[in-house]
Amino acid sequence: MTKERVSRRGYLRYAGAAVFVGAAAAAGYGIYEMSKPTVTPTPTQTVTPTPKPTKLSIAVYAYAATNVVVFWDPSENSTYSNEVVVMNNVYEQLVRYDPLQDKYVPVLSSDWKVSEDGLTYDFNLRRGVKFHCGHDFDANSVKYSIERNLRGWDGGGPKGASHIWSPVKEIKVIDDHTVRFALQYPAALLNVASAAYCAHMYCAKCTEQYGHEWFYEGHDLGTGPYLIEKWDKELDQVTLAKFEDYWGGWAGKHFDKAVIKSVPEWAKARLQLEAGDADIVNRVPFEDVEALERVQGIETVRTPAYQNMLGFFNTKKPPLDDNLVRQAISYAVPYQDIVNYVMHGNARQSRGPVPYGIWGHGEEVFQYTYDLTKAKELLAKAGYPKGGFSLLYTYNAGDEYERRSGELLKAELAKLEIILELRGMPLEEQSSVATAKKPEDRQDIFVTYWWPDYPDPYTFLRPMFHSEENIVFNFGYYSNPEYDKLIDEASAIAGTDREKALSMYIEAQQKLIEDAPSIFFFDQEYARAKRTALRGYVDNPAYANVVFWYNCYRE
Repeated sequence: MTKERVSRRGYLRYAGAAVFVGAAAAAGYGIYEMSKPTVTPTPTQTVTPTPKPTKLSIAVYAYAATNVVVFWDPSENSTYSNEVVVMNNVYEQLVRYDPLQDKYVPVLSSDWKVSEDGLTYDFNLRRGVKFHCGHDFDANSVKYSIERNLRGWDGGGPKGASHIWSPVKEIKVIDDHTVRFALQYPAALLNVASAAYCAHMYCAKCTEQYGHEWFYEGHDLGTGPYLIEKWDKELDQVTLAKFEDYWGGWAGKHFDKAVIKSVPEWAKARLQLEAGDADIVNRVPFEDVEALERVQGIETVRTPAYQNMLGFFNTKKPPLDDNLVRQAISYAVPYQDIVNYVMHGNARQSRGPVPYGIWGHGEEVFQYTYDLTKAKELLAKAGYPKGGFSLLYTYNAGDEYERRSGELLKAELAKLEIILELRGMPLEEQSSVATAKKPEDRQDIFVTYWWPDYPDPYTFLRPMFHSEENIVFNFGYYSNPEYDKLIDEASAIAGTDREKALSMYIEAQQKLIEDAPSIFFFDQEYARAKRTALRGYVDNPAYANVVFWYNCYRE
């Protein structure tokens, strides 16, 4: 299986944990080292150890994953995997999105201007920014980064989320610190430019000199506050060290160092948190949240997530090729039981694929409810009055929420005389089954999670449900030209007529619900436990699972 194939939601959510260790001299806490860490130099970078003792503070972040980093090339960081937690501390975008204030925050761009027709975006770039290799960041860097993402590092075309830049017709360098994006249609480019994936800037000179494989040795070429000091593949551990020449400076309290290490068992991560060896846990099993809240020195952070869980129906394989059968099963899902007993109230039943809290979500979108009588009526209408068939439900091995949701569904389908086989498997195997050559060799229901590339409904509606010749993330193999037309046209006007675009997105979702290519289980809430001494942390659902360590410190 290629690296491109093992991507989104990759090494998904709840399989284990990873540890983030940060060191801040300003915090005055922790251990002593005889010198500053020896940073593995990037091509033009040199590091001189300081002979004087430096007092370091250690912070630990337990992150749910089985691999800390899957893709190292920033153009491949468009494939939605766990490296987002590393990359967003090492690389930076032109802007970032703040959902709490619904505004875009300048990062590598100091300000920008949009033409009245929405077809031209001029970005004025921040001055004095350096890449970790020592080269200056400028307009040519922006042009190179985005164009390389679009053509693919191997010239074979965009990988993963690189399609988010498809509205761009031309990128023009006006001067060293001004870059112009000319669009094919008035898309909402700020959403794209703020994406957690595939919007990062990197050094053109060193990328061309050292190439794709060089990144996979554990190097980086970002502008962020931290650079990659070391990657230990065997330990599944990444060590970040502060970049001394970071444009934001290092005045005040900041972590000097971060070590990101996989911890496969939740119990171990929890013990580390309780003992003070961890400062924050990415996502505590919901059944443990209340217990942790009673532990002195620990508090929880809860945030509505731009993340949902879906179960894709195999629309090409009988009996699920009949939308009446798909609708019937949608009525057999015990949604509220899943929310209450599987998610312990840390979720809400979905209304279509666009989750609560992100623009494009519509409370008016039709919502299936648990109704076995209605399910039986639809099955009878489809020619299955007594059920009489079996279905295969695949999920990511180790994910308790996917498994337990499947168990509840299995019990309800049994009442309709439908047998549901639950089969947990590694993501690679689950994806291999989903991409089998013949539809009949594939699963019947493929369960996974989704969260946005950027805060826009198109990033939910296109990858999972748009007609595609090759399977990427459309694991229901759904195809409806009317639906495709609606979301494509909505995306094309979102930059100039957001209200009309919203109306079209809602209409598309209504059509999707009627066709029922998926079970829309729930929109999730994040629950992260942290030490109360850790300050500055803000959970931003637009950057799922990312802790921006530069903003954090320990009291």
